[in-house]
Amino acid sequence: MSAQADEKIARAKQAGRVAAAAVAALLLLYYCLHPELYAEDKVQVELFKSWKTALVMGLSLLLIMGALLPVRTSDRQNRILSWCWFAVAPFAVYFTLLYLNAEKFNIDFFKLDRIALALTFLFLYLLQTAVLVVTGSIRAAVVTEAVLIAVLGIANRFVISFRGMALSAADLFSVNAAMSVASEYTYRLDWYMYMEVLLTFAICLFSLKLRGGRMLRPAWRAAVLVLWSAVAGSYYYVCCKTDFLEEHEIRSEGFTHQLRYKQFDMIFTTLTTCFYLSVDKPEGYSIEKVKELAEPYLRLGEAGPTDTETQADMQQPNLIVIMNESLADYTEIGQGLQLSEDCMPFIRSLTENTIKGNAYVSIFGGNTPNSEYEFLTGNTMGFLPESSVGFNLFVRGNLPSVASELKAAGYETLAIHPYRGTNYRRHIVYPLLGFDTYYTRDDFDSPQKIRSFISDQELADRIIEEFDKNKESGDGPLFSYNVTVQNHGGYYSSNTKNLDMSIEVQSPGVNETQTSIYVNLIRESDRMFENLVGHFEQEEEPTVIVMFGDHQANLGDNTYRHLIGDEESLTPEELMEKYKVPFVIWANYDIEEETIERTSLNYLYSILADRLELPMTGYQRYLLDLSEKLPVICAQGYWAADGNFYELADETSPYFQIIEEYNILEYNDIFGKKDRYLKFFGE
Repeated sequence: MSAQADEKIARAKQAGRVAAAAVAALLLLYYCLHPELYAEDKVQVELFKSWKTALVMGLSLLLIMGALLPVRTSDRQNRILSWCWFAVAPFAVYFTLLYLNAEKFNIDFFKLDRIALALTFLFLYLLQTAVLVVTGSIRAAVVTEAVLIAVLGIANRFVISFRGMALSAADLFSVNAAMSVASEYTYRLDWYMYMEVLLTFAICLFSLKLRGGRMLRPAWRAAVLVLWSAVAGSYYYVCCKTDFLEEHEIRSEGFTHQLRYKQFDMIFTTLTTCFYLSVDKPEGYSIEKVKELAEPYLRLGEAGPTDTETQADMQQPNLIVIMNESLADYTEIGQGLQLSEDCMPFIRSLTENTIKGNAYVSIFGGNTPNSEYEFLTGNTMGFLPESSVGFNLFVRGNLPSVASELKAAGYETLAIHPYRGTNYRRHIVYPLLGFDTYYTRDDFDSPQKIRSFISDQELADRIIEEFDKNKESGDGPLFSYNVTVQNHGGYYSSNTKNLDMSIEVQSPGVNETQTSIYVNLIRESDRMFENLVGHFEQEEEPTVIVMFGDHQANLGDNTYRHLIGDEESLTPEELMEKYKVPFVIWANYDIEEETIERTSLNYLYSILADRLELPMTGYQRYLLDLSEKLPVICAQGYWAADGNFYELADETSPYFQIIEEYNILEYNDIFGKKDRYLKFFGE
């Protein structure tokens, strides 16, 4: 190598050392400029009187010195150090992540499940070795693993704070939707996140300082690849194809994954969610069994008053459905919030020509399309992979729905969501469900906004506008399906533009800012519904308006601790308070008033169609009958007619056979392909 080339390499190394030192200095500066990082138990202290400052300054100085000083060891010593570091690095990566999570999730390393712990470290070695085989570099392998795990840990902390539910493998299918709303939230590093960044930088810096540790010979890499494949294949087989984890009570289901961190740690708990992405065929499934279960409801349809042909001879009511973002009544959840005034006075006052009550949903804080999926299809998310998104994974072609059924009965079918049209593949999914038209925020001209979102009232005005257009066209009754966005998460004091904040939260100890913003948003939704009802009271054409919430908002740990107590001590039935949302059905003509204390979204259209004599498929009639036996069924479990709450996998339940029958029918609807029993589900 020429002297000129040596000089270029030396200059590049020097520049790299300076850049690394600059990064360490910037991390120290960031710490000094953010007092919340060195606050102790939320009490502000002076910068140089905090033990945290001493720790950060000491680490930063070591990192700066380590970055600037060149490595003086021989090549042989470097190789030995590199391979030793390869063996130790997964432990360093693991314990930095443990420090990030231990306090928040009450993780005691010595109380973690030993099998889960062993599988966690095996996974880390497999990940690190995979990068080594691809790149041939120990430095690249360790740095890649350290950065990936740190990003996962910090992103997970933010996601939990936003939606109350940890990351899972199914979230990979919702990355685009998540990124589209990411700007609506505020991101602040706490002490533990900051230390995760600082320690990860330290791991990366130490890795990059080591010159040796290359594995470039093809024969060696091939041999390691063969060994890796054997170990990785065995890992997959044991975890996914055997009952090993269930036998050791590790692979437990549940949507609030972070509650399991203190048993199995974060990495392995997140990893186990990968094992649920496939849907197994239900026990006893066959096309013959599907037809056997379906036939009684097909015969009932042939004789019943809700037959589509019979309905064609009647004037069908227009149907306006509003799934309202994060709509919930927090005065009725747990011990309830105390407010200076009611945030839902109009909805609460409605009695005449009204059916209302509580519905239970399968999600909390996010993944809105799952509630859409349950309402529109009648399928429950309970039989599908935990944390999966129905629109992303289980609408793989034309799928029978409320929209396709009403379209077959002569309705014009319209969907409106005043936000990004591509979120959760709605632009693809809605046509497959039977919607003729889909309007997004791009179809609103200079709309009124509350905070940064199009307001519920703006959407209501558009609903009226589209109703009038349809009425003038004379094309048939309108099914207008609408998903609001006004109440979306991101409840920060800097984000209250155009929002009347006069309602005060009087309950002590709650997350006051988030909760105050939220309840004032709900009052805006209540006002919108009052205006919409007031308009259609004057409308001659029979019209029904339905509104329900998609999920509760995540208003912070303190608020939920006030409402329902410590989640870790709650039974599955008690935890259902987090999944309760209100629904209201109002008609501008005479209907029988009713209050339904408990139902779930998969039943809501069947109940609506039964009370108002709307078109129903055989599947919808089956669901109506099922709702008498199992009044609520969602991902967390079900309430049965005996008043007891059961988990879906409870084989000792007297209703387990009924659950399995529902699973068989749903499986045929989603995965039946050419064997889907369309006569039952609808064309």
